[in-house]
Amino acid sequence: MSHAHAHSFEISSRRIWYAIGLSVVFVAAEGLIGWRIGSLALISDAGHNLTDALALALSAFAIWIARKPATDGRTFGYHRVAILTALVNSLSLVAVSLIIFVEAIRRIRAPEPVEGGWMIWTALAAFIMNVWISYWLHAGSKNDLNIRSAYLHMVGDALASLGVVLAGIVVWTTGSTLADPIVSLLLGALILWSAGGILRESLDILLESVPRGIKLDDIERSVCALPGVLGCHDLHVWTISSGYLAASCHVEVADQAVTDGQRIAHQVAETLAERHGITHTTVQVEAEECHNGDRLCTMRRLDTPADTSPTGP
Repeated sequence: MSHAHAHSFEISSRRIWYAIGLSVVFVAAEGLIGWRIGSLALISDAGHNLTDALALALSAFAIWIARKPATDGRTFGYHRVAILTALVNSLSLVAVSLIIFVEAIRRIRAPEPVEGGWMIWTALAAFIMNVWISYWLHAGSKNDLNIRSAYLHMVGDALASLGVVLAGIVVWTTGSTLADPIVSLLLGALILWSAGGILRESLDILLESVPRGIKLDDIERSVCALPGVLGCHDLHVWTISSGYLAASCHVEVADQAVTDGQRIAHQVAETLAERHGITHTTVQVEAEECHNGDRLCTMRRLDTPADTSPTGP
């Protein structure tokens, strides 16, 4: 792992642990106040915040384990743990939104009395805390899917707390308790939409899809434009973890010394790193007269064996 990549991990981990500590302290306070005044809304919000605190702890664990060095059994290390964690976090967001929907519908059908004053001030404090934590995590959310997942958790918490504040104001001024479940339905839909993006990106990485913003045609043109390169095929680009892209390709060159082929392979790796941000590249150099098409270079169905028999004269 490069020094810059390790430094990024340290910053992300430190931010998440600070967020966890602050969240746990406030969850305890919010839950206690909700219990003392008999506010189910505050208790539910505290439970929602506790779920996100646990999700943050899971994210911190993923960042820590991703720093472990690669082994003979896991040659890419533990980077994918962070992606799996982001997947779990996104699924937990979906679960939280569904719970909000069910509880909101139940409260619409059977309204419950809520004490508006304490509800407003406690939820306002929760909103300020969640906004601060979201701001804390925002810088790392642009390049790290795991941090982005945690960031969206806290944004969802902030919006939920704001919804509780607005609902408390309505309850306090009008005496109607329907504002609470109606706002909750809107916030549940927003959380569900946010979770969809993280879930889709996590699945793309696990399926080793081409990273967003990367075009294979552009990469192939960049490689073929290098001196000595006659062609490029069997090109694959995927994401190992957030911000860590990898590529492999076969490069066709004229019949020449091995050192010349190594120089071209090095140029290909430099080009992909500088122009496309791909930092892990595997290049297979093939001499022109040895190239026999793409018979052995194409991903095949598992039930279709490749034809490895020698070709005739």
